[in-house]
Amino acid sequence: MNNYKKYGVAIATCILLWGAVFCGMRGSFQRYPLRVSFAYFCNDPFYNKLGVNPLINIIKSADYGTVGIPKELAAIDEQEALSYVQQTLHLAATDSLHPVTRVVTPVPLVEGHPNVVLIFMESMTSANLERKGEGQWLTPFLRSLRDSSIYFSHCYSAGIHTNNGIVATHYGFVPNFAKTIMDVNADRYTGLPYYLQKAGYRTMCFITGNPQYDNMNSFWRDNSIEDIYSLYDYPREKIVNNFGVSDAYMFEYGLNKLNELSADSTPFFASFLTVSNHGPFVVPQQYIDRGDDDSERIIAFADDALRQFVTAAQQTEWGENTLFVLVADHGTTLPSSYDMVLSYNTIPLYIFGAGLQPQLITKTTSQIDIWPTVLSLMGIEYDNNCLGVDILNNDRTYSFFVSNEHLGVADTTYFYCYSINSQREHLYRIGCDTDILSDMPDQAAEMRSFGMNMLRVNLMAIDKKWTTPCE
Repeated sequence: MNNYKKYGVAIATCILLWGAVFCGMRGSFQRYPLRVSFAYFCNDPFYNKLGVNPLINIIKSADYGTVGIPKELAAIDEQEALSYVQQTLHLAATDSLHPVTRVVTPVPLVEGHPNVVLIFMESMTSANLERKGEGQWLTPFLRSLRDSSIYFSHCYSAGIHTNNGIVATHYGFVPNFAKTIMDVNADRYTGLPYYLQKAGYRTMCFITGNPQYDNMNSFWRDNSIEDIYSLYDYPREKIVNNFGVSDAYMFEYGLNKLNELSADSTPFFASFLTVSNHGPFVVPQQYIDRGDDDSERIIAFADDALRQFVTAAQQTEWGENTLFVLVADHGTTLPSSYDMVLSYNTIPLYIFGAGLQPQLITKTTSQIDIWPTVLSLMGIEYDNNCLGVDILNNDRTYSFFVSNEHLGVADTTYFYCYSINSQREHLYRIGCDTDILSDMPDQAAEMRSFGMNMLRVNLMAIDKKWTTPCE
């Protein structure tokens, strides 16, 4: 009997010891284990990396470099792709270190130094604006906003993940299919936060959940975001699911914080990342009759949370001098016969406030066009080192974008997609289910050439560090 007790004690001790070792390895009792991103505490890369284990950093750097580009892209001659892009974007000859960079000195459409509030709408595909639930529009606010904004009716997201939307909108780059750009070893980028900070703006972001998700903490702090307000700042009782607090509470907190920060009259850039429209859905009781199921009801809630925040913000003193930018991080999957689900990359884009006149923009637009367009509206000089353009003063032939395995190319009429896994390609007239590739091979070839060359140079810019500031 004594032996059984000894064995029992030994087994229990081993379990406890292994549990302690596991907890030590994990480093955290939070949803995410201890990561390199936890060491980042300011927006100076030098100080942030002082706290990082050098051996882990070497291993992570090696791992980061093992994911190459698909063979179809690798087969494209770099110089030929660069020449194609320079000709397509009408770029003058530049130095070899910054071959796509062009200095832009815009004429402002807004006066002074307005604040900028950028809101990412989780999974808000454009199709949601035309959906009803229980006989009511799911997005009455976003529908009405089309009449009071510069509204872009043919905008495409760069990818299908939140980190894709963050990088494309803030910094202007399309991802390497499923590979995230927001790695702890990512390089520095110019873009909206960089140039606004350079112009004297305070930069910040608000998220509902843990800033370690997608390495947001380390990536943003390395890329011109000074303050991150997140799960660490909210009361525990406000947490509704694994993604943190609801959109409504984040907006409430953000509004109070911006009211507080605006007291010193320093202009600010504030980026909000919503998440309520991402499962698991937590639908407040008052929206229970706004749709046939929770996937519809949550859209109505997300739309109303946006309405309440924007309405309240515009009534503040700082809100009267603020440029609002609303865009989806990406769309969502809806029933489709296309090989690549287009609703995942089809998104709404609004720019309004600060005295701008409403306007409907029907030409092809990309997420990577947002930061050059916003800076041009404000009259802030910048070096554009991405393939996005000021879309109000320039046209783009097509938008190019990706999913985990597809390259998509689209304008207002046609949609071309290519699978890097199966090597299958398709061409559709948008809104029609029939593959017209065999009927229009020249159109497909033109769109394929555009997409392949643009994505090749886009990834070259990241790999060769054309993304970093010129100075």
